[in-house]
Amino acid sequence: MLRDADLSLANWLKRVLPPDTAVRFDAPQADWERRGPGSAFVSAFLRTVTRDGQDLPRSGWTEARGQDGRVTGRQAAPRYYRLSYLITAWAAVAGRDDEAEASRRTLEEHELLGMLIDACTNAEILDQDQLTGSLAEAGIPCFVRCAGEDAGRPAADPWSGLGIAPHTHLELELMAPVVPRMDTELAPPARQIVLRAHQNPAPGRPGDADEDARAGAEEAGRVVVRSASATPPTPARTPGTVRRWERSTIVEPTGETSSSRTPRPDR
Repeated sequence: MLRDADLSLANWLKRVLPPDTAVRFDAPQADWERRGPGSAFVSAFLRTVTRDGQDLPRSGWTEARGQDGRVTGRQAAPRYYRLSYLITAWAAVAGRDDEAEASRRTLEEHELLGMLIDACTNAEILDQDQLTGSLAEAGIPCFVRCAGEDAGRPAADPWSGLGIAPHTHLELELMAPVVPRMDTELAPPARQIVLRAHQNPAPGRPGDADEDARAGAEEAGRVVVRSASATPPTPARTPGTVRRWERSTIVEPTGETSSSRTPRPDR
């Protein structure tokens, strides 16, 4: 996913920057200040990768069904990752080294960074034709934004670790989705469902309905559903009387015609 994110970001950068501006993904180096004549380029150094929490409320599963309506797989919600890039611009070198040249290069670098800020402000979603690899296959928007929203918190100094003088930089975040693999190892569907209804026996007397329910649960491929234990408003019966309903089997459609019997009371 990270390689696809780099390539997608490069497509976005090349569209918003001047045509002759190159894009690099390695960390800034000290010899870039002393390089020979060349064109301007932008460095997008990936500093951190963190899990974003905006997908937490979307936890759960989505069922995928075939043409016959059967469930063929369960798809978990996509996960978003926050990719933080350290963006630095490096102006073209004219060949001389004086104050005027240093000022010109600084202004040109600021102009490149300003173009990125304008692009993030006007469009926060990468176009579909800019996405590559797994990001394009997911069909889910990729968000990009410049400068973090942590107001009041001082930015960490990246230059001491890189061993170069401070350079104007921009924090760019790419929100990249990752779609979990679909779970296709599903249990076979129930072929039969056994429905039972019973009335609790009188206190102190074991009920036959419980024995029948346990016996039915032992049958392979069957699911026993018992109604709630409640005494309906019916005429008084002999204590301990149990009303049973004949078993009704519901068979899942398989292309063959099947019928079920109408339940009738069996005392």
